[in-house]
Amino acid sequence: MTGTSVATAIAVGAASLLLEWGYVKGNDYNINSLNAASYFIRGTVRSEDEIYPNNIWGYGTLNLYNSFRSLL
Repeated sequence: MTGTSVATAIAVGAASLLLEWGYVKGNDYNINSLNAASYFIRGTVRSEDEIYPNNIWGYGTLNLYNSFRSLL
């Protein structure tokens, strides 16, 4: 499956997990949409052949595991 419909569902799921980690589990009570976007951007996987941000890949490919690793 590809496309923005699938990408949206994946991004919403990732945001839900990040908000659960931050607020529900007490790791970041001040988490908001700007913080979440920053966490996601820090965790992206980028190709060396592209210049980021760009119109096709944005800031890179979402990698939630890398986003959590960047918080340590």
